[in-house]
Amino acid sequence: MKRKAFLAVLLVLSIVSLTACSGGGGNSNSSELYIASANPMTGDSAQFGDMKVKAIELALDEVNKEGGIEGKQVKLIVGDDTGNPKEAPNVAQKFAGDNKVLAVIGHWNSSCTLAARGIYEAAGIPVITDSVNKQITDGSTPHLYRISLTDTTQAKNLAQYAYNVLGKRKAAILFTANDFGTGLKNDFTEEFESLGGKVVASETYFEGQSKDFSPQLTKIKGQNPDIMFVAGYYVETALIAQQAGPAGLNVPMIGTEGISSDELIKLGGQSVEGIRFAAFFHPDVEFPGTKEFVEAFREKYNKEPDNYAALAYDSAKLILEGMKKNGATRDGITKYLQEVKDFPGVAGPISFENNDVTRSILILEVKDGKIVLAGDQLN
Repeated sequence: MKRKAFLAVLLVLSIVSLTACSGGGGNSNSSELYIASANPMTGDSAQFGDMKVKAIELALDEVNKEGGIEGKQVKLIVGDDTGNPKEAPNVAQKFAGDNKVLAVIGHWNSSCTLAARGIYEAAGIPVITDSVNKQITDGSTPHLYRISLTDTTQAKNLAQYAYNVLGKRKAAILFTANDFGTGLKNDFTEEFESLGGKVVASETYFEGQSKDFSPQLTKIKGQNPDIMFVAGYYVETALIAQQAGPAGLNVPMIGTEGISSDELIKLGGQSVEGIRFAAFFHPDVEFPGTKEFVEAFREKYNKEPDNYAALAYDSAKLILEGMKKNGATRDGITKYLQEVKDFPGVAGPISFENNDVTRSILILEVKDGKIVLAGDQLN
């Protein structure tokens, strides 16, 4: 009898253990629900992480004022990956292993998302990222969704813009030596040359390390380009713009959403006037809820929401709607993301095809010290 009783206890403990580790997420006994942000809060990309967290908190404030989800308040847990792919798995392991975390928004850097995605997938936790590397949604991580366009799509659009809209024929590329920059360089080159243009120079640099770009700019000037594509982030782009003039390289510059930040203007000043870049959001392009989001963000933070604030806000809204529709579980949120069609995002309607968002691209420009819609857009 003792042996039977012992086996019965073991069976009960096993069932409890399996239930706790089932990956459903959430805690029915808690008065709160949790989602997480995994983004750079320190380091060269901290500006983007800060804006994303602000936007997520705004979305949670709105739902909590209306009574929360299932009568529970929704809280945010913030993880700092520092923009480092060596740190990102540590953040992912913390979140994926915490049963109360229902979903994750992040990571911002593509290298971080690539380093962490397998951990989230093994735990069955849904993730919405704005990382752009095309490998992220290669089919191996069905719980991960991208709310931004891939680097390939951006690079091809920028090549078309340079050739067809701006009428340029000889391009130079200065790119950061990581997955993001290398992918952009390769895809831009392929598309630009397929249109009939020629990439006359390609030079690289190291994010967070390179400060003096005169060697690269001198080489580029020697090839006489009529446009320069900077495939990197706002810190280095500001430095490149400041050093291009003194190097005698006075050609238009274009970039990706990686420089879509007011910090570009703060760092680069007059030197970044006229730079054009890809983006997915601008307050002047209104969709249902855009005006209200912009006004609420300004009121709460006394700042203008940027590209990534809008995407993070939409990501949070998607997750919250998934909780409302299917219950506050990891599985319920994932099911909603699998099926959502034309969700009314402030950066435009959201649907996913093979876990990638379908959306259009904008071209923004620095004009008179502000980021505005470029006068010429892609058709």
